[in-house]
Amino acid sequence: MDFFAHQDQARKNTGRLVFYFGLTVLIIMALVYVVVIALLASIRVGNSEPIDVFNPLILIGVFLSVGLVIASGSIYQTWLLSGDGSSVAIQLGGAKVQPNTRNLSERILLNVVEEMALASGTPVPPVYLLENEQGINAFAAGTTPQNAVVGVTRGCIETLTRDELQGVIAHEFSHILNGDMKLNVRILGMLHGILLIAMLGYSLFRIAAHMPMRSSGRNNDDSKGAIGIVAAIFIFGTLLLGIGYAGVFFAGLIQAAVSRQREFLADASAVQFTRNPLGITGALKRIGGWQKKSFVQATYAKEASHLFFSKGLASQSFATHPPLEIRIQRIEPTFNGKFEATHVQQHSESDIVDPRTLGFQRKTISTSAHVAAEAGVVHFEANPQDAVDHIGNPDDQHIEQANRLMQEIDKELIDEVHEPFGAMAIVFALLCAPQSDSVRTAQIELLSRSAPKGIAAHTSKLLPKIDALLAEQRLPLACMALPALDQLSNSQTGGFRTMVRRLIDADRRWTIFEYALQRFITRRIVLRTDDSSVPVMTNDQLENAYIQVLSTLANVGGNTHADSSFQAGWQVVGPKLFGKGKSANLVDRDECTLKKFDVALDLLARIDVKFKRRVLDSFCTCIAHDQRSTINEVELLRVVSDALGCPMPPVLDLAPIVRS
Repeated sequence: MDFFAHQDQARKNTGRLVFYFGLTVLIIMALVYVVVIALLASIRVGNSEPIDVFNPLILIGVFLSVGLVIASGSIYQTWLLSGDGSSVAIQLGGAKVQPNTRNLSERILLNVVEEMALASGTPVPPVYLLENEQGINAFAAGTTPQNAVVGVTRGCIETLTRDELQGVIAHEFSHILNGDMKLNVRILGMLHGILLIAMLGYSLFRIAAHMPMRSSGRNNDDSKGAIGIVAAIFIFGTLLLGIGYAGVFFAGLIQAAVSRQREFLADASAVQFTRNPLGITGALKRIGGWQKKSFVQATYAKEASHLFFSKGLASQSFATHPPLEIRIQRIEPTFNGKFEATHVQQHSESDIVDPRTLGFQRKTISTSAHVAAEAGVVHFEANPQDAVDHIGNPDDQHIEQANRLMQEIDKELIDEVHEPFGAMAIVFALLCAPQSDSVRTAQIELLSRSAPKGIAAHTSKLLPKIDALLAEQRLPLACMALPALDQLSNSQTGGFRTMVRRLIDADRRWTIFEYALQRFITRRIVLRTDDSSVPVMTNDQLENAYIQVLSTLANVGGNTHADSSFQAGWQVVGPKLFGKGKSANLVDRDECTLKKFDVALDLLARIDVKFKRRVLDSFCTCIAHDQRSTINEVELLRVVSDALGCPMPPVLDLAPIVRS
């Protein structure tokens, strides 16, 4: 399956999960109803009018009450987790790893995560460390690539080699790319709703245990009545507790069945990504030989067990992960099932960025990142659909390109981008006009007046190195700044975003890079929540949004070929999506403002995943039509792809993926 098939499969799994969850809830409601009827019948023993076994009023009351409890618990937990994945990481005891950390193991971890993000075309996610967890484990959480976080245990970074850590992180990135994270949030929400029934039963059980068993008066009937009430509450609470945990048990069955298949898929994707099967199999073998295994001690680990790279609990009714031996043998069929003892790794500084790993160790001659990017543009013009084929399917050459980019950028800029203050200065410097443009002076004066103290001087100091950057280095450097910018407070984030807009508006025109940069910042730093709950748009709204985006992309290349580029793109998807024989006209260049482009992209992001591939194919055809594509145009295409929830790796000259 390709990226789009994975996304569609994840959606089907969600639908199947909701169906089974609904069935479980109905069974719980029926059991609670039986308990209520039995209790009422026992209370009315000897009464001439026994209670009806089927009582519509009681049935409706029980179903509404139980449904309200489960729904409120599920909705609340899902809402709690629908922002960025940090809420899950914090509940598991994670603390954010500072981008400027001096700890060697943490620096290696951050570098591997940056590699994976730049290679796959996703924003660089914040990283959380479960400091007190000695088991070897990791997870990805969030609902979209824009709000994802990666978490690892202390045992993971201290026992794995760099290649093995890379295999684990590639596994987690495959969950991000394949749409598994949103499915995971649904599972966590549903489990919590059912668990709430058990928690309510436990509360009633505790209340009954502390209630007085005798009436304070002398009337014996009152004492019997009080004892009866306490007993009824005690029995009801106990039975409710049992029903709730039985529901959790059956929901766990569903959770485990869905999770096991996604783990096999993520393992295979990690091997495809890194082209290094020894990485992920080595990590799995180390888990097998580690005394702490992959177990996570946090209380929340039970509910989140399906999130982990490997089995998170020592005892589990239903395994959310396949056995280690089977996972290893799927990748390494000759594995004999024996695990050697695992020891703590001795890392060195060379492990932070190791040019001997993956693509570098298999190439005797390594081209520069710029040469690779230019070759990618040439290949894109001849094979525009190849760029879409690699969405969600990055490979070792993309990791090699990410490594080249990180190593060829000035070390001072790399150091600065990991500090919040330096990251702000770098973004401001990236937005400054060329040195020969008088607007730059006005921008520096604006920073002096309105930006935090010292930022103008620091930006000016970095400008010579920023000016020396090549086109393909600028956006990756800005993406590397995202984790550091994520450290800003809400007020600082608001001020930073305002300053970004003012710097862009200083010359009263927007460049492709400026648009791409502000889009990434808005999506990753400002809008951390999942906006997929927005109502589905009409077909007319979809068509207008598509035409607006396609027209803007056609006009980016200039007036000469704009109309023919638009029509070439339209023919790829227009008649299929909007009606056979339907035609459309290019929107005038003056009407293709970046503001309208931004709004149209947000609308287009809500189309069904089954249409996204064709839409992106049409955009590629449009840009490549005039055979004069540039690195900036290809970078804009990657921004558009990201906006549609389809992260596109760097465009390189790669062998085409054979479509099945």
